[in-house]
Amino acid sequence: RIKPGVVVGQSGVEQEYNSLLMGEDGTRRVAVNSIGREMETLDEVSPDEGLQLQLTIDIDVQRAAENAFALEGFTGAAVALDPQSGEVIALASLPAYDPNDFALGIDSDKWSKLNGDTLKPLQNRALQGRYSPGSTFKLVMAVAALEEGVVTEDFEVKCRGGGTFYGRFFRCHTAHGTVAMDEALEKSCNTYFYTLGGMIDVDIINHWAIALGLGELSGIDLPHEVQGLVPSRVWKRERMGEPWYPGETISVSIGQGAVSVTPISLAVMMSAVANGGMRIVPHLLKATRTDGEWITAGSPKPTFVGLEPKTIETIRRGLWMAVNRQGTGGRGRLPQWDVIGKTGTAQIISLEGRESAKSTDRDFRDHGWFVFAAPREKPKIAGVVFAEHSEHGYLAAPIAKHIMETFFAKQEGLPLPNLPASSSPVVSAVVAGG
Repeated sequence: RIKPGVVVGQSGVEQEYNSLLMGEDGTRRVAVNSIGREMETLDEVSPDEGLQLQLTIDIDVQRAAENAFALEGFTGAAVALDPQSGEVIALASLPAYDPNDFALGIDSDKWSKLNGDTLKPLQNRALQGRYSPGSTFKLVMAVAALEEGVVTEDFEVKCRGGGTFYGRFFRCHTAHGTVAMDEALEKSCNTYFYTLGGMIDVDIINHWAIALGLGELSGIDLPHEVQGLVPSRVWKRERMGEPWYPGETISVSIGQGAVSVTPISLAVMMSAVANGGMRIVPHLLKATRTDGEWITAGSPKPTFVGLEPKTIETIRRGLWMAVNRQGTGGRGRLPQWDVIGKTGTAQIISLEGRESAKSTDRDFRDHGWFVFAAPREKPKIAGVVFAEHSEHGYLAAPIAKHIMETFFAKQEGLPLPNLPASSSPVVSAVVAGG
């Protein structure tokens, strides 16, 4: 039981591990004379200090993420993980706030300002923001199609700028000609994945999305994570009392429609693709220290997804091409580190809706995504950048590039890369707590 007046963790790691950090209060029973002066100590129990915690966060990579966001001028989130262990290397949500304001009780003016800010600095976008994943969801479609044997990696589709499915024309952003799966990932060809959406049942898509970590809680050791959504027949029947229509799967196939995900879940998905099919559990606690000794906390056990080597090879090749050939992720390229990645641009309002609203307001701009990992064969880092209202997914890639550059510079003992001077936010409250 916590006594009144005791300072406790209000958010982030401090809230999650408050019981470890607080320790136990001591007690002393004394005898006093008639005027209240202590005469003797009858008994005493010494206090127990709380544990010291060592986090997995690399402060230089954390700063790199936040500084890159500041330079690009976007709000959003970034998550960088060790795709083998699930250790969180960086986790940023911007704009941020100073958690120290809450430590002893925030004053009403600061609270009103934070709570009334239209940019929502109190929302941990990495864990609590739910957004359409756009073309990053094409990784799920590729996995589902290959693992279910619906197509092979050399299955080709001719893209003439879109295609007609169930009586409606669905656009692609350009005419790509004839593409196989790796080229479809490279060029982010909607027509190719619309075609797969016409061949795969939505419940199969749901199964593989959940297996890779979407539509599920990641299990990260931070409070208040929210769950995303990947639709299914049962979901629609329970939610709307209607059957699922095959035409709805076409929108789902490119990460639109009812699909919504958190950035942390996309980082888990990308880690699973990068590491060969293990769904890791992201975590921030690395070790605890008591009596002068550090004790490793260990990593939560991953779930083996069970992807065929050919599936992994095909998708990695397509993601490598997306970054290193003529694909959409070229701004995330680091040739010496063999980066793989995929951009995504997610509409938040239809083109017709935007036109009828007759507004160019920032809130109507598309969101941008970039999922990444490096190196291609034995990845040491994987993650996601979500650039809110950036309009294009490729604009999220430079942020990921600076994150990876900083990470590998530290790995190699090289000087940290520099960005032009900019005013960066405080170290994210989502990690620091308060």
